[in-house]
Amino acid sequence: MVRRHPPGRVAPRARSTWTRGGPSITIAASRRWCRALLKREAKSFFFATRVLPRAKREAVEAVYGLFRTVDDVADEPGRSDEERRRELAAIARTVARLRDSAYRAGDAWFPAVRDAFARFPIETKDALRLIAACRADVDGVVCETPDALEAYCAAVAGTVGRCAMAILGANDADSLDRAERLGIALQLTNILRDVERDRKIGRNYLSGALSTDVLARARAYYKEAGVLARRLPDLGSRLAILVAARLYERNLDRLRI
Repeated sequence: MVRRHPPGRVAPRARSTWTRGGPSITIAASRRWCRALLKREAKSFFFATRVLPRAKREAVEAVYGLFRTVDDVADEPGRSDEERRRELAAIARTVARLRDSAYRAGDAWFPAVRDAFARFPIETKDALRLIAACRADVDGVVCETPDALEAYCAAVAGTVGRCAMAILGANDADSLDRAERLGIALQLTNILRDVERDRKIGRNYLSGALSTDVLARARAYYKEAGVLARRLPDLGSRLAILVAARLYERNLDRLRI
């Protein structure tokens, strides 16, 4: 769930991803919706998560459902920029109230995500930070320095790493920081892959950084997967992070830089 368009997709399909399920949608139906979205849009990541214990797997699927929805609202064709801003603001208001037991929302992802936030110490501020970064994307992003590029990647993908690590079972400050760097590595991989496509839609992420330097930083950050795996409490979680990181890192090997 790191940024749009997983490997193998040249362009997104136009579709309505912010699906309204109605206030009475069940947790089971919401989980099925999130699982189907993950399986359809990120097959490699989907199979990497099959080794997780059930509660963790369902939580990861739920968080993916939320973040993929945010990503698609910001990025897919068929909406005006004002519509994107309005929908993202509405999602942010809903996320801010996930732990308000009296609050109800009709989004298809909502019951599954609320349950994940109840079961695991996922920080609401990390999810809101990602949404805010995607709102900024609507206005066009130019990263004029390497530090600006890293800050952007931390907001749109490092946050995903932090949320995932809270689910997998290493929630101390150092592990969350390492998970953020691993998320940055995944985002840098996407950026290197999608340079031309991004420039066509007004997003110039590499204006202040050499591709070779970005590649080297991504490879360095992928090493965090091994450190984090040793800190996780069960074999499934350790395998999941190692497999997911390796599958994504392989994309760097295909780049001609």
